[in-house]
Amino acid sequence: MQRNDLSLEDTYIDNGASGKDFDRPAWNRLMDEIRAGHIDCVCVKDLSRFSRNYIETCEFLEKIFPFMGVRFISVNDGYDNQTPGDNNEGLIIALKSLVNDQYLRDISRKVCSAVKAKRERGEYTRGFAPYGYKKIEGHKGKLEPDPDTAPVIRDIFEWRAAGMSHGAICKRLDESGVLTPNEILRRERDIFHSDFFKSTVWRVQTLKVMLRNPVYIGTLEQGKENQRLYEHKPITDVPRDQWVITENAHEPIVSRELWETVNAIETNTRQAYIKSGQRPERTENVFKGFVVCGVCGSKMSRSYNSKKNLHGGMFERYYFLCPIHHQHPLELGGYRSIREDTLLDTVFPLVADKLQSAANLGAIIEKRAKRQTNPRAVLDSEISRISRELETLNQRMAGLYENYVVKLLNEQEYVHIKSEYERRADSLRLNIDELSRRATTIADVTDNHWLLAARAFQNPVKLTREMLEAVVERVEVFSPERVEMVWKFRDEFELLDICAVDGTEPELAAASGEGGRN
Repeated sequence: MQRNDLSLEDTYIDNGASGKDFDRPAWNRLMDEIRAGHIDCVCVKDLSRFSRNYIETCEFLEKIFPFMGVRFISVNDGYDNQTPGDNNEGLIIALKSLVNDQYLRDISRKVCSAVKAKRERGEYTRGFAPYGYKKIEGHKGKLEPDPDTAPVIRDIFEWRAAGMSHGAICKRLDESGVLTPNEILRRERDIFHSDFFKSTVWRVQTLKVMLRNPVYIGTLEQGKENQRLYEHKPITDVPRDQWVITENAHEPIVSRELWETVNAIETNTRQAYIKSGQRPERTENVFKGFVVCGVCGSKMSRSYNSKKNLHGGMFERYYFLCPIHHQHPLELGGYRSIREDTLLDTVFPLVADKLQSAANLGAIIEKRAKRQTNPRAVLDSEISRISRELETLNQRMAGLYENYVVKLLNEQEYVHIKSEYERRADSLRLNIDELSRRATTIADVTDNHWLLAARAFQNPVKLTREMLEAVVERVEVFSPERVEMVWKFRDEFELLDICAVDGTEPELAAASGEGGRN
């Protein structure tokens, strides 16, 4: 159906993403466009394409979209939040959302049951076959050696059994032009889309995982993780004694003797390294899971290094290494690693400064609230007044078209007055948005997540993991000299980033930021 009052700005597709919540890439991109004012209407085929979460769907349709001035249309449901309908329309939409939510849970329950039954029958249940195998055509639950990649697996095991190191094997594979498992999936399946630099080199960790995997001797180990959407449970690790292990599930690629020989080498290497004293008792890794390479997006792992200095003493340090640093183009940084002490010296002052800024701001907000009679009520009253004015303006715009239809206005008059009304409506919406932001700033301090997190760590003397978990989303390393922080509560902190130095009151102005980076 053609709509003259709408124009297509973009199409947002979340293929493969669950509708259980709104944490989806394309949806997040759509919300960014809405917040930027580029989109004011969202159109979906039906509510199930929008979301299958009943509570969040109702929250968006009844509160968020109306507040943001966003029109929502569901074609198959015949729903348009800007078209007057019967009194039961809201109830019908709520019931449909509830049905979609229950449908998702029912599907999740059935899928979990079906996957469990397949595992117990010895069938392979993952989406993609392991490197070296392919799924048998017509029987997706069974594996057979892939003639293109199975020889690579045999070479890897034989090279390792002959004493070749992991690094040397990776180098040989790269020099021979052998595609990595992820690169094969990227080229053949067109997956692993990312804004980050794409790795095409073999990694040591990839080899270690392959060499320990018993799938190459025909054994399936499944059920290592568990997730039940219908119980709202996240992914959790399953104890080994509860794994589903199937021997002789498919044709092996390497012999059991070769596999056991290689795994004995792996075990002996690890034990010899630990006993040699080269690997001391590890200190706490406060940055675990937080540090990523700013050039390629890879998670950086912590490594230990010890060397003798010129005076015969031992020089020991930890550092964070990008696993694909040798692929970094020189113009993008080309760095290899960053020392842990350098990272601590860089990150700690930034975190401490943010925590202190939030604490100072909390004191300003409380002081201001005590000096005035309920300042939040003043802003709420103004928001209500502007909202009533906006509603009146919308009614006038509706009547304006009727006047045009009955020839009380000519086309030129109609277009001119309509543009004036729309300009005024846009201005009112911006005022409501700004006043709401200010109201959030001066709201009860105990309700602000950022301030709650900040006040738990006042006057810190060193960086702790708890501090990072409270306020930091990730630490991006572009070089030892350039480290950028991505903060949690970015929206909250943008509201709280007040220019207190020049005496600006918190409810009168809010400084703009750069998306939570430093």
